[in-house]
Amino acid sequence: MSLFRPLISILLVFISVFVVSCGDGTEAKAPTYSAAQLVQIQATSKNVSAMTDRLPELATMIQARDWNNVKSFIHGPLGDIRTRMSGLSRELLPGTKEQALAVSKEIFVHLNKIDAAADNNDYQLAIRNYGEALKDLASFSNLIPKA
Repeated sequence: MSLFRPLISILLVFISVFVVSCGDGTEAKAPTYSAAQLVQIQATSKNVSAMTDRLPELATMIQARDWNNVKSFIHGPLGDIRTRMSGLSRELLPGTKEQALAVSKEIFVHLNKIDAAADNNDYQLAIRNYGEALKDLASFSNLIPKA
């Protein structure tokens, strides 16, 4: 029995070396987007861009301290932005997907803070979070692959 264990160990080493050497030698390729995926991402991206292109209107309302319209704009034209950004994020590759989801969550947090600032007539909080939302939107757009 004492000789049997070392022989089994040596046999297992030879089998594992043989199995490893029989590999085809191809390297795993990094995942990429198909042409159809890129088309879908670009189409969804245009929907998000259409919403974000209207953000200067929000800045104008904040500057004018027009709090009722600030709240209406956040809940109206921008009300669907998080859903659309999350949907777009899910179409991205795994590493980028998590980043995009986190950034979209941050943008939503900033919009909620602007909404709260509108409730309290807090210009400083509103304009600071507007700037942060713009930075996060730029980060988000950098994560979207170009056609």
